[in-house]
Amino acid sequence: MPKCFVNAGLCLFVCLSDREKKLMVVLAVMMTGLNGCKGDSEPINTSSTTSGSGSGSSGETTTGSGLPEIDANTLFDRARGLEVIYFDYNSYSLRPDAMASLKSNAEKIRSVPGVIIQIEGHCDERGTQEYNLALGEKRALATREYLMNMGVSGDRMVTISYGEEDPADGGHSESAWGKNRRSEFNKAL
Repeated sequence: MPKCFVNAGLCLFVCLSDREKKLMVVLAVMMTGLNGCKGDSEPINTSSTTSGSGSGSSGETTTGSGLPEIDANTLFDRARGLEVIYFDYNSYSLRPDAMASLKSNAEKIRSVPGVIIQIEGHCDERGTQEYNLALGEKRALATREYLMNMGVSGDRMVTISYGEEDPADGGHSESAWGKNRRSEFNKAL
């Protein structure tokens, strides 16, 4: 064994053959390149969950910073209690009871900042399909505008009109129609 293997570093390189030196250079370059591919930060541990009251997981995970990281489905579940808003016949004006419900809804939506809400405008079966689609859109937009006035960012809401196509009650009475003239809330996909 050559004496230079006892010494470290440069001496080892000098004692190698030309072929071995080239191989060492290639390996060093590859290792440097691979080392550059690793991330700047330590991996975040998302496997531990914080326990809530009762059984099962709460959907929260702890990040390396100790702050909870909550997935969008869990956030929307927390806002699930959003109240349906009802409208008078042939109208998209918000009633006083709708405004009270929207104030409560605004608080819930603001409490879950990672979720985009879809506001769905609906109508009863009276009127043409085109008219009801337009009225449903006006209802959804009126709902969105009121929520924006209550501090919910417009970027967090999208609107859609279903017109008469998705009734809450399939009946043909004033009671059924009253349930169908509404704005509902869902998680935007």
